[in-house]
Amino acid sequence: MTEKQIQIDSGILQFAPKGAFYEEVDEQFKRVFEMWQNLFQYDRTLFCLTTLLGGTGFSKGAMNHMLLSNPQSTTGKELVPEGLSFDFENNVIKYNLTNERTPRALKNLLMLAGGEKRSRVNNARARKIILEFIFSRDHKDLDNLAVNYKGKLKTLIRHALGKQDLFKILNGDQKLFDRWIGRYNQESIPVMYYLFDKEVPKNKVFVNFQKIDKCQKLKGAAINGDLDLFKKYMKGLPQRTVIGFRNTYKVPIELGDVYEKAKMSNREALQMEAAVKKTGTKTKVNYKAQDIYDLWKAFYFKVHSGDGTNLDKIVEAIEHQSKRANKIDIGEAVVIIDASRSMMGSEERPMHPFLTSLSILSILDNVKDVIYVGGKSMNVKDMISVKSPGGATDLWRGLVEAVITGAKNILVISDGYENAVKGMFDHVYKHFKKSGYEFELMHINPVFSADAKTGTTRKLTDDVTPLPVTSYKFLETEIIFNKMIENREVVKGLLINRYQKLIGKGG
Repeated sequence: MTEKQIQIDSGILQFAPKGAFYEEVDEQFKRVFEMWQNLFQYDRTLFCLTTLLGGTGFSKGAMNHMLLSNPQSTTGKELVPEGLSFDFENNVIKYNLTNERTPRALKNLLMLAGGEKRSRVNNARARKIILEFIFSRDHKDLDNLAVNYKGKLKTLIRHALGKQDLFKILNGDQKLFDRWIGRYNQESIPVMYYLFDKEVPKNKVFVNFQKIDKCQKLKGAAINGDLDLFKKYMKGLPQRTVIGFRNTYKVPIELGDVYEKAKMSNREALQMEAAVKKTGTKTKVNYKAQDIYDLWKAFYFKVHSGDGTNLDKIVEAIEHQSKRANKIDIGEAVVIIDASRSMMGSEERPMHPFLTSLSILSILDNVKDVIYVGGKSMNVKDMISVKSPGGATDLWRGLVEAVITGAKNILVISDGYENAVKGMFDHVYKHFKKSGYEFELMHINPVFSADAKTGTTRKLTDDVTPLPVTSYKFLETEIIFNKMIENREVVKGLLINRYQKLIGKGG
């Protein structure tokens, strides 16, 4: 495959199987999967190294799945001139897993067991990566992991070991245990007993994993219907674990008590705020510790539900995170934000394109003015009016307004679906250019489109290639991808340097 034939963009790192307003998930995935294959065949080393850039957990998981599904060369001689060791792919995969949020990291490993419509992969590399991720950690971390994600770990370990070896290990085969698990954590057999619901042999004394022990006692209290003991042992355990025992064994405890005593992360506290409030229980949310996107999501959830509680604190937190963010300066610019109905996104990911637009706006520096096109105004109690997606897309009006301001840089954030009037934006843009107006137009598109003529996103004008950016965190990724095909070796050199810096020459 030649450089002229390959067509990719940074969308290959930004895909999430959530669908869009106009398209189904399968249409989008087919397009992105084709580009994964193209880059993999074009340059496997480059394909692997790009996963060190910002991207969605799903994309990185699927790309890692492709790497593990296809054997490396037997010699690795092609890596020597590039200063990479034969095991660099494994090192990149492990690095990505370690730096991913744990739920997503486990989902990516579960792809190897056939999760998320991926083919099963059970070769030596895949088994090693699964078992090392689970067991190569200290006792406290392993204790937390086992209690929080028992079901997922059972599936992964069963996939990695196979039924026969798993049975032997659980029944005392020390050699097999040392070969597969003990090499990472020699004292982890109690975790295996807990995960697979096997009683600890009475003549054995093991290192105590405190949360596992507490969880076992909580389960016993639930089975015996001992409400007092259940309340005692649930303190500090993960909320989902406590609710699971409550529901499975019909424990007569109010959800409010669970929300109050069980453990929630900062992100869970934000996501569960409305549910907790309904129970009459108070929960403290540290808004300033949240991600900008999650804050905008919480803000609009409250706007749409008519709940004005703590909106001022959320606004303050957005301003706080915006000031702390690494600002991106494209020069003094006017920003046009598409607020039409299609920016509502899909049912699986409501409001995502619009929330992404606001998140990008939050980290831009030197913004002269913001123009919203379309949308509907909404009010919550005594708050000022805010825009929410709705109506048609007459983006050309926003372009006219922006050009008239005399702006030299105009950024439009839109999904590229223009329906009032179709093609009018392109006509107006070219009219201004032919008339001598001097300005640069940048188009950021937060929505993948399978019917895009090239790449993964729709254009508004033939003269401007959109930047596919599905998260405010991925702008750097897009900038690098823009240079990738034309400057393959330069970009590869940059990524190799990043690998050496992040992971080290020794792997």
